Amino acid sequence: MIIYLTSNLFTPDLTALNPENGLLDSLREDTKNEASNYLIIAADPDNSEMNDQMLELTKNSFLEKDFTIKEMVFLDRRNCQEAKNLIDKADVIILFGGHVPTQNKFFQEINLKALLANYNKVIMGISAGSMNMAEEVYALPEEQGEAIDPDYKRFLPGLGLVEERVVPHSQILKDVEVDGMNMIDEIAKGDSFGNKFYVIPDGTYLYVNNGEKEWRGNVVLLADGAFSDFN
Repeated sequence: MIIYLTSNLFTPDLTALNPENGLLDSLREDTKNEASNYLIIAADPDNSEMNDQMLELTKNSFLEKDFTIKEMVFLDRRNCQEAKNLIDKADVIILFGGHVPTQNKFFQEINLKALLANYNKVIMGISAGSMNMAEEVYALPEEQGEAIDPDYKRFLPGLGLVEERVVPHSQILKDVEVDGMNMIDEIAKGDSFGNKFYVIPDGTYLYVNNGEKEWRGNVVLLADGAFSDFN
């Protein structure tokens, strides 16, 4: 299995795939530059209008970078009964970005962890999709009310594809507050005691090829309340 754990597959304006740190060249090599079947798995399975828009955006972005697509399908509530067949057919699976707990619930509903158990091709995570790849997911509060809700679960069972837990979009979240608290310097930092989080900006990703791991781009390790550069 080949894994790309990204903060964002796209450029900040969502108009193109992000080529930083050799991601597109690496993906071409891993797909042997051949026509491939792509499966995108939703973060919000019930937002069909948005999912259709994201399918169109993603397809156009890949075509503009000269990737050849046999078929690109978006898996959400409408076709989740076909999940096994769609996964078996896919050469590249993209776990989309969005609200981590919402996506996590959908993954559990379709039993995605089991469906991926024997999958041996390419899996790409974007933001929430990358966060939900972990064995134990860190669901950083991102919506107002979540950081102060005693019933909000910050740690969830994940797909178990990696151990690394990422905090994506660090170039943005460093300036964002939820419930009056900075998302990284207060919320994530407070949750880091006894945990390790990899804080990454868009353009950075973790590349895993049959168990061999390589961070590509800038990474900051957040553990036990302390930030440190990670190499």
